[in-house]
Amino acid sequence: MRASPVGRRAQGPFVIPARTLLLIAGVLSVALSAVNLVPELRSTNVDIYYVVVAGLIYLIWLASLVLAWRGSRGGILLAGLIAFVEFGVIAAGHFTTSPFDIHVYSLREGLWVAALLMAILPVCALTAMAAIVSWSHPSGRIRNPRMIPLLVVSVIGAILVLLNATDSLRRVDFGTANPEDGTFAAVASVILWLVGAFWIARVRRVGSILIALGTFIVWYSFITLHVVSGTSISAIASNSGPVWAGIALAMAALAAASFIAALALVVEPLVRRQSDTRLPSGP
Repeated sequence: MRASPVGRRAQGPFVIPARTLLLIAGVLSVALSAVNLVPELRSTNVDIYYVVVAGLIYLIWLASLVLAWRGSRGGILLAGLIAFVEFGVIAAGHFTTSPFDIHVYSLREGLWVAALLMAILPVCALTAMAAIVSWSHPSGRIRNPRMIPLLVVSVIGAILVLLNATDSLRRVDFGTANPEDGTFAAVASVILWLVGAFWIARVRRVGSILIALGTFIVWYSFITLHVVSGTSISAIASNSGPVWAGIALAMAALAAASFIAALALVVEPLVRRQSDTRLPSGP
């Protein structure tokens, strides 16, 4: 017996409720953005008035997340809108050639601010995505435990990508790309990887393609920059330390494994469909 359309609509596309993802990603976005105000002010990129206004906006952001958790559509709309604007502000201010681009900014304030900036973009993207889904599927979820390991691997892999990009920024090691383009490419791969990992629970083909695209950027960049040419893993171990070399290897391994898993999830239904059509019909 098929589920009713209402039941399907209530199910939601994620393995966790969308409003839970909205709350977690939103709180992370607010926290990281608030911390970023300290080096922004210290570097004179912004003044005290900007900090006060931004602080008030972040308080409104937190309040909207609470309202969204309680089911308010106004809160959902506001939380997603602020996340979208914050994404644009950070991307335009630090990932383009400017007096405070991510490379110059990290030289002035420390390498940790580069990792902070790169982390803000994916969590803001997830917050905006969760807000969109929460508009119609706030509490529904897909009960598919098979997809949880892939989601866990994706989260760990995304963290490793950001750490590796931070170390590459310290060495200015992005091949022919400049630091702004190289770090933004890392952020884009993380966003694709994570969004695909959340969407794959229901929209399997789209989620698999997004994961494949994101992880392809990661492992292809690793091969071209650290295997075929560029800085070898042994050189990374010598310059940055064995831990950073291990992070680079683990990142590439998880990206390759996720890429293969995503392709398998795309191919599996096609193979099954072909095998079903070849079965002899009954009498």
